[in-house]
Amino acid sequence: MMGSAASTLFRKAELAFTSGRPEEARQHLRQLGPTTDPGVLHLIALVEKKLGDVSAARAAFEAALRLAPGDGAINSNYGNLLEALGEPQAALVHYDRALAANPGLANARLAKALLLQRQGRLDEALGEIDRLVAQNAQDPRFHSARGSVLREMGNLAAASAAFDRSLALDPRRPVALHGRARVALEAGSGDAAERYRHAIASGVSGAEVHLGFAQALEAAGRPAEAIAYLEQLITLQPVWSEGQALLSRIRWEAGDVAGFADGLEQLVAAAPQDKAGWRALISGYAGADLTERAAEAASRAAHACGNDAEFALLAALYASEAGDLDEADRRFAALGTGVPHRDLHEASHLLRRGRYEEAANALERERAMNPWSVAAWALTAVVWRLIGDARKEWLSGQPGLVLTSSLGFSDDEITDIAACLRGLHQTQAHPLGQSLRGGTQTRGRLLARLEPEVQRLRAAIVAGVEAYWRDLPDEDPTHPLLRHRRQRPVVEGSWSVRLTDGGFHVAHFHTKGVVSSATYLRLPEVSAPMEGWLEIGGAPANLNLPLEPLHRIEPQPGRMALFPSYLFHGTRPFAAGERLTAAFDVVAR
Repeated sequence: MMGSAASTLFRKAELAFTSGRPEEARQHLRQLGPTTDPGVLHLIALVEKKLGDVSAARAAFEAALRLAPGDGAINSNYGNLLEALGEPQAALVHYDRALAANPGLANARLAKALLLQRQGRLDEALGEIDRLVAQNAQDPRFHSARGSVLREMGNLAAASAAFDRSLALDPRRPVALHGRARVALEAGSGDAAERYRHAIASGVSGAEVHLGFAQALEAAGRPAEAIAYLEQLITLQPVWSEGQALLSRIRWEAGDVAGFADGLEQLVAAAPQDKAGWRALISGYAGADLTERAAEAASRAAHACGNDAEFALLAALYASEAGDLDEADRRFAALGTGVPHRDLHEASHLLRRGRYEEAANALERERAMNPWSVAAWALTAVVWRLIGDARKEWLSGQPGLVLTSSLGFSDDEITDIAACLRGLHQTQAHPLGQSLRGGTQTRGRLLARLEPEVQRLRAAIVAGVEAYWRDLPDEDPTHPLLRHRRQRPVVEGSWSVRLTDGGFHVAHFHTKGVVSSATYLRLPEVSAPMEGWLEIGGAPANLNLPLEPLHRIEPQPGRMALFPSYLFHGTRPFAAGERLTAAFDVVAR
């Protein structure tokens, strides 16, 4: 027990800390000298954390917990420090200890829920937040946190209701204003732009809200306003790579194929060591199929950033994709050892050179470093077929990996769904970096939208995915898809593609899923055999490989095709008409 003088110093330290004067609090605490009081040690830890001395804070927390291992507040605050230090599992241990000591510690439960959310453990996060809401129904923080988790889960209707409840309790709560606007954008609500405008007018700040407002204007069919808004912001902050990248994309999709990258060029000229700006410029050129410009920009970036290995590798990759194989040879040879993903990118170049065994060896090395790289498995599926590796059947040929099924819609239902999706296509050109050519693609999460036609489509797709998953081959921990066999399939990213006269998809793979899909709603009249068909398991044309697809699938309205995301897939062009599809990725949880 502290004496009266020590108690007075402690109270002064506590008052100084809670009044925002941590340096004064530290001085009072140091006058106390060595201590075995867990309360004093706890305050020392909080003060040192505030002043940035992480080592001292950690030592004080651990000393306090040795004396009071079951103290809820100390465990909770130590969990906060551990999370900030990048030790999430240790933080969860202390949050759980805090809640075991005192289940009513709302801040500890909220911190745990937010950490679970960041880890992608959404069901667990929602469970913790639901307990908070049940115990503290009038606290707007918990309703907005609930809305955030529900939005990530794709339940936009429930997320909207949660954000609305938060705003009913606190109409100016920034996170709820922004979250509600984001949900409106992703749900395709007509009021998304106005919700963003209201959030900004209410004082919500940050790049994300301004980018969202521009996206909402574009989604409402007002790209000129989105461009003008971004240009106005960029005038105030010219070296803003995110803003310039979005402006570039909107310009491209609005039809400005000549000047879409002008702003990014201005950015890297003004800030030549801004790596984010260079990345946006290079990916923009590559996404527009301007691979010569991408290679040249990557070369400039490498020089501007001190012979940066990342950009030197991209210069070699895009020189190869542009067809300048001799230049690519020189650039790959000049790279040092240990450049991340060099083996992956050089493998594609080796395939163009016809050096298949060397490409296979490079991919073995890449998979050793990155065992679940979708890109590495996509190229591996190609090279194993080229060299006759027996593992090709295990990877790509097992029964059940590729499946087609009917969604069971009537002609009238397909017509209604197609009309709804067609109305969502607002842009004039295909998105940068996407596989389609000669058409448009929707933004956001298509299957999370609230239109009844979309929800009917989603229900049929989910049922089809679950049936596919049940019939997959047995679990195999070494297989890029079958290792997930015991997990639950969840439809994640989703979009609609509308191709017109001569449209097609270049061969590609999906990095964000384990299973991918094509779902057909409207198809053009066929004028030649296999026109518009889906081809799975071949190779991109720019690899120049003598390889036929593993599967050719005839599109039919109401048909869904499912296949591993690591298999290259594309479509044959069609002469004239409209081809309207919905597509999505499946993740495993």
